[in-house]
Amino acid sequence: MRVKEKIIHAKEVHTGIKKLTNVVLRIKDDTIVSIANKGYDYKKSFPLIIPTFIDLQVYGSSGRLFSSYPEIKTLEIMEKYHQLNGTFFFQPTIASNSYEVIYKCIEAVKKYKKNNPNTGCIGLHIEGPWLNPQKKGAHKKEFLHSPNKNQIDSIIGFSEGSVSLITLAPEIVKESYIKKLKNNGIVISIGHSNCNYKKMNILSKNLIRLATHLFNAMPNIHHRDLNLTTAILTNNSIFSSIIADGYHVDFQLIKLAYKLKKNKLFCITDSVTEDNKGVYKHKKNKNYYTNNGILSGSSISMAKSFKNLIQKAGLTVSQSVEMCCVTPHKVLTNRNLIFKIEVGSKAKFNIVDDKFNLTESYF
Repeated sequence: MRVKEKIIHAKEVHTGIKKLTNVVLRIKDDTIVSIANKGYDYKKSFPLIIPTFIDLQVYGSSGRLFSSYPEIKTLEIMEKYHQLNGTFFFQPTIASNSYEVIYKCIEAVKKYKKNNPNTGCIGLHIEGPWLNPQKKGAHKKEFLHSPNKNQIDSIIGFSEGSVSLITLAPEIVKESYIKKLKNNGIVISIGHSNCNYKKMNILSKNLIRLATHLFNAMPNIHHRDLNLTTAILTNNSIFSSIIADGYHVDFQLIKLAYKLKKNKLFCITDSVTEDNKGVYKHKKNKNYYTNNGILSGSSISMAKSFKNLIQKAGLTVSQSVEMCCVTPHKVLTNRNLIFKIEVGSKAKFNIVDDKFNLTESYF
């Protein structure tokens, strides 16, 4: 929705910093020029306005898995799909694969971002192939390995800044390699790992402050044996993503995790799509996907995640905005994701009804 000038009345606005009530937003040339109480008309007002969603883990959309179709067209389809679901900023993701596929995906992201300077495509998230085979989940075991120096240097050099995040298991990657990736602007996340409690807490001091999909592909909590999952839940230096579809994690555990993590926990969709072309043949089963019978991804949108957090996990609107809009930005501060609803900013926000359904997006 793009218009030269527009006036929007809202009963409640969550700006990404604070909550406002009974306000009027004035937009001119897609820029917010004023936010004020003066002139508010409740008869014209929308129930709720929140910032755009930010999704840091999406594998594909509309029948095109990015690793199977590592092309600009796929990114165009993904961007359109996610904008229709209220997500302006999205991070295309690929699971463990051959280096040939990885480089093709990097190249596609590089070209897409160069050709579309105002895109919401953040950069590429490479989940694997440097993962622990014991926690492979739906990842293909034949791709999993410890990297060598040439592979690390090659990814950094070829990326030219287009790789924004890498999920790895630090127990199989040399610490010097992790430092090199981090020093070249790539955010490192721990995932598909059996890293122990003590080492995780040490790594969190300066190397790894992010974990991928809490509870999935990591050790179960044990009351006498502290492990990676315990470290993530109890260490407030560590951010963590979580999937709010009710299949990957029960909603009561999401609620518990939020009580422990607060503003360090955030939502991802981990969304995939039907695919029969590549090595990951995702098949839809109700509201999630499986690959050879193993849970392999969700079918949820960020808009549905937001609604689930409120209605099924029992979080407040403010807490849900934090998880879907605010905290993901804090994970990737080096990417300058401008998402706040404030005077002088480009208008990027979602209009939500009183039942927390997305009704319209403004980008």
